[in-house]
Parts: sequence; C-alpha cells; structure tokens
Amino acid sequence: MMPEIDKGKMSTESDSAPPCRERLITYRTQLQHDRNRCRRLEIRWSWIRLATFITGVIVVVLLRHDLLPAALAAFGGLAAFAGAVLRHTHWEDRRTTTERVLIVIDESLHASTRRDVPARDWQRPKGPGDASMSPPEVIESGPTWSLTDQEQDDLDLYGRPVGIFGLLNRTSTDLGARRLRDMLDAPCLCPEHIQQRQQAVRWLSEHQEQRLGMMASIVPLRGRSEHLDRLVQLLHRLRDAPPSLLSKGVRLWSVFSGLLLLYALLRVADGRYEWGQVILVLLLINNFALIAFKSLFRRLDAQVSPWTNLRSSLSRFLAVAERAEADLPGETQLSLLKDHFRHVVADARIPSLCAWLEWAGLHGLVRGLLNMAVFLDLHVAEAVLARVTPNRDILLNGLSAMAELEALGSLGCFSAEPPVACYPRPGAETALCIEDGRHPLLPEPDVTPNGIRLTSTERTWVVTGPNAAGKSTFLRMVGINTLLAQIGAAVTARDMEWSPVRLITDVRIRDDLARHESYFLSEVRRLRRLVLDSGDDAPALGLIDEPFRGTNSQERIAAGVALLEHLMGSDSLFLVATHEDALAQTATNTASAANYHFQEHLTHGGIAFDYRLRAGPASTRTALRILEQEGYPEPLLERARRLISNGIESNRLD
Repeated sequence: MMPEIDKGKMSTESDSAPPCRERLITYRTQLQHDRNRCRRLEIRWSWIRLATFITGVIVVVLLRHDLLPAALAAFGGLAAFAGAVLRHTHWEDRRTTTERVLIVIDESLHASTRRDVPARDWQRPKGPGDASMSPPEVIESGPTWSLTDQEQDDLDLYGRPVGIFGLLNRTSTDLGARRLRDMLDAPCLCPEHIQQRQQAVRWLSEHQEQRLGMMASIVPLRGRSEHLDRLVQLLHRLRDAPPSLLSKGVRLWSVFSGLLLLYALLRVADGRYEWGQVILVLLLINNFALIAFKSLFRRLDAQVSPWTNLRSSLSRFLAVAERAEADLPGETQLSLLKDHFRHVVADARIPSLCAWLEWAGLHGLVRGLLNMAVFLDLHVAEAVLARVTPNRDILLNGLSAMAELEALGSLGCFSAEPPVACYPRPGAETALCIEDGRHPLLPEPDVTPNGIRLTSTERTWVVTGPNAAGKSTFLRMVGINTLLAQIGAAVTARDMEWSPVRLITDVRIRDDLARHESYFLSEVRRLRRLVLDSGDDAPALGLIDEPFRGTNSQERIAAGVALLEHLMGSDSLFLVATHEDALAQTATNTASAANYHFQEHLTHGGIAFDYRLRAGPASTRTALRILEQEGYPEPLLERARRLISNGIESNRLD
C-alpha cells in the first residue's frame, strides 16, 4: 500500500476558521450595507450643497445694498458651500471604493465556484512588441525552469474555457497579467526563493481586507493597459540631457516679456493707450521667436505630447501606490514592494506632473494666446521633463511593483479559496509527496482525491488501468500541483512535500503538419528530452502518458520497456501511465519502481469508475464482458476467448 505522509508536518489552517467563501459572503454583505449608506449620504450632501449655494446667492442678493453684511454673507456661504462639496466628495469616494472592492469579491466568489467561465481572462497575455520595453524585475525569482509549449498544453495552462492561468488570474492590467504569465511559464527551482514568495502569498491570502482593498485600487486601471504600456515605453526612452542654453534664454525672455505685457495691459486699462504700442511690439517679437526657434519648440513638443493623454492613468497609478504603501507589511517580499510604492508617493512628483500635463492639454485660442504671450508650450515641456527624467527609475520600479502585486494578489486570492489546500514544504532531498491531491480545474463535488509518494528510493510509479478511469487526470493533478508549489501558491491537496523539479511532460501529443511531423515523430522528439536529459540544474519530474502510442503494438511495447528501464536508471522522478502489462511487469522487477492502478466496475448500465488509485498493477479484464453485454455475436466472443487462452495478447514480447 502507499506509504502515509507524516501528519506532524502538515501546515493546514485551524478547523475553527470559517471557509473563505463564507468569509467573502459575510464581507460582501457588510460592504453592500456600507455602499448603500454611502450612497444615501452622498445624495444628501449633494442636496445640501445645492441648497447652500442657492441660499448663499439669495442672501447676497437681498443684502446687496449693505456692503459689509453682504460680504460676510458671501464669505459664510462660500465656506458652507465648500464644506458641503468636501463632504459630498468624501462620501462619493467612499462609495466608489466600496463598489470596487465588491467587484473583486464577486470575482473571487465566481472563481471559487465556476469552472466554465473565468473571473478574468484565460488567454495567455501577449508581451510588448519590444521585450526591452518591459518594466524591470523588482523581486528576484532566482533560477527558473522554462516550460515548453508541450508542458503548457499538457497542463492546460492556457486552455479553454478556463485553464490554470484563467483560474489564477485576477489582474486588472496587462502588466500584472504578464507577470503572472511569467511566473507560470518559468517556475522557480530554488527552495529559498520559493519560500520567500510563498510567505508573501500567504500573507496576502490571510489578510483578506488588505488584499481585496489593494486589488480594488487597481480596478480603475482596467482598460488602460495601452496607456500603461506607452508610459513604460516613454520612460525607457527618456535620456538625461544637459539643459539647453537656448531654452533657458527663451524662458527668461518669456518671464520678462510676460511681466511687461501684464503691466502694459494694466496701463491700457487705466487709459494710457500709448502702451498699446508696447503690447504690439512684444507680440511681434514673441511671434518672431516662435518662428525662429521652431526646431526647439518642435523637439520639446515631440517629447511631451505623448504624455498628455497619460494624466488620468498616472493619477490612478498614484492612488494604487498610496493604498499599497499604507496596507503592505514591512515583512516578506512585500516589504520590497512597499519601499518602491513609498518612493512613488514621496519622490515621483506625480501630482505636480499631472497639473502640468493638464496645462499641456489646453487647445484652441487660449493655448495660442498663451504661447504668443509667454511661450506656454516651452514652460510645460520643460516642467514635464524636469519631473519625469530624474524620477524615471522610480516610476518604472513602481509600475513593476504594481504588476508584481497583481500577480501575487492573484495567487493570494486563489490560495485562500479552495476548500482543501495547503502550503507545500520544499525540501533538499529529491522527493514528491502529495496527500489527497485534487485537480484544481475540476469542481469540488466531482473530485476524487489521490496521492503520490516518489522518493530517492522509489523514484518511478507505473499507473495502469482502462481508458477514462483517471490516469491522465492523475498525471495532470500531480503536474499542476507541482507547478503551483514552485510559483509559491497553495496547492489543492491535504499535504505536500517536494523538492523543486524541472517539469517535463508527454501527456497530450498531436501531429504537427506545419513542421512536417507525424503523431509518432512528434511524440518521439518530445520523449527524447527525457532520454537525453542531463539533470545538471535540478532533478526532473517526467509525466508520460502511454509512451510510443503512435506505432504498432510490438514496437510500442519494446520501445516502452526500454524507455522505462533507461529512465529508472536516472536520479529523476517519473510517473508513467500505460495500458501495457509489460511496463507494469518491468516496474515489479525494479526496486526503485512501484505499480498503481485505477479500476473500472462493470454494471448493468455499462462501466462505472470510482477514480481511486490503488496499489499494484491493474488485474481486471472487462473488455470481453463489455462486448458480451453489448450483444456481440457468441462466435466472435468465443474466438476471442480462445485467442487469449492460447497466449495471443497485445502485450506479448517475443
């Protein structure tokens, strides 16, 4: 029988802790009550604001003949109106924030119950056109193992309708989705880095209100991924440049001419119309400067104009940084993100930058007059560049920290949601031990838990059994939980202990006509990765379903036995599913291998499966009984029985 895992090492939550779904529903009910209260107060203060304004106007009109009372009434009315506006804005912001948290809660409740539609997107996010334009990595991942398209397909990382990515994904921006994709595509191989990320994910999963609040603060950036990508590109392209003497000279002149123009306007307003000539001369000089220094203005405009549409996204990014800086702990990897967000809030000068970008958004006659009077575009361009160029690294690291927070928050949400989950323990010795493992894409009522124990002394399991009994699902369960463990998430199992491995799979093989590969050739080339594996970085975990199934039975069995013998001579771990008794017999005769099987049960209505893994090779033979049950002719059945009794079987080796 399968050895038991030491229960003393299990790291599960207290039995008294309410399930995540119940906590979410309770929190949602509380927030819905708060939202309704905020909405009522928002409406009330909206009416108070209107009433204050109207009352103030009426009082001022009634007291217009008495200057001092009218002025006092105007001042008091203005103060009351400003207070009403502030209160109305306060409750409006509270309501909006609460609604965003409710969005995140509803997505978590959806993801914990639905496997037909993802809470967010299930598709693999595409990267920017130029990889060098991605934000820098703010948390080191350590050594990783890049999964091939084969592993991604075998483990349903980006499969319809949900896939593992769709199950995990709660990100609001493409930056966050790409970071989550990178974690899945390149799982960690270093136990220390895995534990560090696991600690961060665990903190987020256990601190529900902080996690949901921070993820809700990113919701306003949904639909603005193009703006964020453009922001990252602009920051990468920024270069420190020495101040231009020409620009300084023009700006100094603009200050002098602006003050002189203002003075001239005041003199004209005072009846000194001869100053109108001064105004005309100043405007002619400035217009000449606009023409003479056209290249300077064009260069600065080309640098700043792409920023003008990013004001709203920058202000929303600042709101994310403020919330994260306040809520993140000063421990685990999250403290690194907290530091980056603190620099964004304190040093990046985003409010001032947004104010200047608002000026840059002016159009029409007003902008033309201000340019002619004081060279507005020049001042705006220099002010914008003065705020973004020195803070380029702070902004890039802040955007990367936001992406990291989204990815870790997604893992934290997932880790808190399964009814049965644990945080696996990485070890130094080569091993993979899972107790009561579940496939996370299967709805909980349909899941039959199974376990596995591969160690340095028992490195290979051969799993036999009929089609549809659960062999392929078991392989995927093992592979997916191993992948989840190596990205720092909780796994859907009662307990798990393992050493980080390089995942190599051969579960779902298809022909590739574009590469002129047949089904069999495609399979041979994928299995070659295991045969030629050097194992220099870390031990491999090989998951193989029906090796060499694309050729005739005799060669399939011979090649399968030889492959199994070769693999069992390595130090890596292997899980092989097969129909062939010869492979099971090979495992029986090898000390480092063991046999397990799934079993079918023949009923009056057909075949039933309980999907439970049992020790030993499969021993049931129900094919002829099914043919008999389905009404096949007796001569045909008798002929088949004679062939079996005479030793003509598909697994006979000569």
